[in-house]
Amino acid sequence: MKKLFGTMVAAAFALVMAANAQGETVYKVGIDQTNYEPFAAKDASGNWSGWEIELVFAVCESQGMKCELTPTAWDGIIPALQEGKLDFIFASMSINDDRKQQVDFSDWYYDSTIVIIGAKADTTKIDFDNPDSVKGKVFGAQNATIHSKFLESRFGSVTEVKKYDGFDNALADLAAGRVDFVQEGQSTVDAFMKSDAGKGFEVKAIVPADPILGFGVGAAVRKGEAELLAKINAGIKDVVTNGKYDEITAKYPGLAEQLQKPSYSM
Repeated sequence: MKKLFGTMVAAAFALVMAANAQGETVYKVGIDQTNYEPFAAKDASGNWSGWEIELVFAVCESQGMKCELTPTAWDGIIPALQEGKLDFIFASMSINDDRKQQVDFSDWYYDSTIVIIGAKADTTKIDFDNPDSVKGKVFGAQNATIHSKFLESRFGSVTEVKKYDGFDNALADLAAGRVDFVQEGQSTVDAFMKSDAGKGFEVKAIVPADPILGFGVGAAVRKGEAELLAKINAGIKDVVTNGKYDEITAKYPGLAEQLQKPSYSM
């Protein structure tokens, strides 16, 4: 009887351990808690959708990973990763040298031309080598991004750079005339300029290459998480080469023309 009881206890313990092990396979994916269309947006019911949301779940499925979204304030998303509140970030995070000091990046999974948009009626000629060309103007960008840092480095001595918790708020202020220009990736501003609110705006300048901006967007993991990074890289390669990447992109009209897609030799 004691032997049977011991066997039953051992079996129960094994089941608990198995359940715990299954629980550990759920990866918390950090995304920005504000809308960033067409990559990520939350509806009235709190459900998230968008190109990047679909892509990350395709990457996870490819590698047999159970993933759940964890919306996080953008200015705290890297600290949240470092503190273990997130397992990786998949949120249009540009790869640059500054961030490489804090996290390890996956292979890049898209890139987009960076632009500054403003009112069609504004005749200002933006000269990136001459800050006085925009003296007195007000720029808008999301806080703690490569865009706000770039604008401050180039024009901060003679202009105001307003920083927003969410990029959608920057666009709202642009439409309302509270800022003159907004900087972002063209794939993000394109939908705005095609909307009724954005029909009076246009691309005023293409932003030149700069170390602050880096190149490409990648997933971010904690330093030294080599195994997880390898899984994410394998997943990105798989969705690109098996056609799933293009299948997802095709759901978003015009996006394919705005994105640079990675290529892999077969």
